[in-house]
Amino acid sequence: MANVTREQSELTKQIIVNAAAESFLEKGFTGTTIRHITMKTGLSTGAFNSHFKTKEDVLYELVGFVLDQQFAVSEKLVAGRTDDKILLYTAETVLQLYIVEMSENLRDVYYNAYSLPKTSALIQRTVTEKVEAMFREELPQLESKDFYLLEIATGGIMRGFMIVPCNIWFSMDVKVGAFLKSTLRLYYVPDEKIEETIAFVKTIDFKQAAKETVDGIFRYLEKQRESLQEV
Repeated sequence: MANVTREQSELTKQIIVNAAAESFLEKGFTGTTIRHITMKTGLSTGAFNSHFKTKEDVLYELVGFVLDQQFAVSEKLVAGRTDDKILLYTAETVLQLYIVEMSENLRDVYYNAYSLPKTSALIQRTVTEKVEAMFREELPQLESKDFYLLEIATGGIMRGFMIVPCNIWFSMDVKVGAFLKSTLRLYYVPDEKIEETIAFVKTIDFKQAAKETVDGIFRYLEKQRESLQEV
């Protein structure tokens, strides 16, 4: 009986996460309230509070899924084309810029994820680990703490570029080029290599990849919910 209770609890939690993801996409993080989420699920506020205390707690739950999906799609994009880890890093960061440009609601979600204490700390920890693995051979003199500091710096640059929408003077190509020059120089990447990465990303359909990433996040969440229902 205790097992059933735990399983039901996990199912309720997953239902809340799915509903929150839908609400964030429809209304943005700022425009979504806990009431919006509970109305989608048919659950009470008390049921919500038994799993999450704030919207940020739900966003924290989603951030891990989103980062995993972004890196998975990025690996797929470069598979068979290159094994250059710097180009993999480039693909993942550019993919995120394209995701944010899909809608103002997604821009709002990412802005808050990079701004709120718990979610920004999770991003820093997760990305530091991945970036260290990517750049370890290129930068053997750096320690984990150095990569952490670099992630704080590049995360701030990412946040700045994400919150400014593209316009007639600030096209996606301009945004991507400026972002890569700003971030890769922090990782001591030579200018000729930076130009190579800028040319490389122009060969990839990031607009379609961004759509696939968002769709994949929802498919994953729905699959998780369905698997819990089957138990």
